[in-house]
Amino acid sequence: MVNPLVERATSDMLIGPDWAMNIEICDICNRDLTQAKDVVRGIKKRLSSKNAKVQLLALTLLETIVKNCGDIVHMHVAEKDLPHEMVKIVKKKPDFHVKEKILILIDTWQEAFGGPRARYPQYFAAYQELLRLGAVFPQGSERSAPVFTPPQTHPLTSYPQNLRNPEFRPDAAESSVEAEFPTLSLTELQNARGIMDVLAEMLNALDPRNKEGLKQEVIVDLVEQCRTYKQRVVHLVNSTSDESLLCQGLALNDDLQRVLAKHESIASGSIASGAASVQLEKPKPEPAKSLAAVDVPLIDTGDGKQKDGG
Repeated sequence: MVNPLVERATSDMLIGPDWAMNIEICDICNRDLTQAKDVVRGIKKRLSSKNAKVQLLALTLLETIVKNCGDIVHMHVAEKDLPHEMVKIVKKKPDFHVKEKILILIDTWQEAFGGPRARYPQYFAAYQELLRLGAVFPQGSERSAPVFTPPQTHPLTSYPQNLRNPEFRPDAAESSVEAEFPTLSLTELQNARGIMDVLAEMLNALDPRNKEGLKQEVIVDLVEQCRTYKQRVVHLVNSTSDESLLCQGLALNDDLQRVLAKHESIASGSIASGAASVQLEKPKPEPAKSLAAVDVPLIDTGDGKQKDGG
């Protein structure tokens, strides 16, 4: 069964894309990571339609979630093999507009996601397959939006090199530190917490004596994202003057530390079989002034165990 929202956003009764619905679907994907998988599955189903309008609307929705959602969505798109499904559509000689849209998306994604050695090589593999088929890719339009629309919700390690180049950014004068750790927004903090919660649930479900469970691709990916977010949270807390961001950043850092410590304990075999599950507390907003009057760093910036503060 196709996700009802996806079905509505790709209905052949529409004259054109329903942008309000598409953005609502993006918001749902960013709030609920489990629904993100369901949305991607629904889009894949709609791409298999024989109706060219439905296919084109599904491609537009797919483009929108890739631009506006985080790394989890990029992972689901790759793992559900949507790039390859798009190549299969091209092989069937579809409607001209459908084929052109697919070529534009595949060409954009193969460049953005970093080639054959990237975390998700499926995008580049689809591009290579189209080249072997003799596909001629349309020239990129200057009006095209960037692949990733701010705020960014996936870790910086997956950014392609050209998107880190200042000439592609309107704020080219920002410092090298800010370029390496772009400031987290409240939305990104919420997305980071969502990713962390999923990792915590998966670690709690593992047998602590089974290190092999940590090699699951999803867990490996989530751990990498949490580590990257922790670096960015450290930078945020030590640089922001926004009270709300500061409070949420401190709370998120503590929870990230707990989850990553649990992962390290399982990996090292130092956790007992009856160890307690990771308990995460929801951040409680407080006035930042009660935290700012200290002369030492607000959080532990190291990767080791946190020191007992008192």
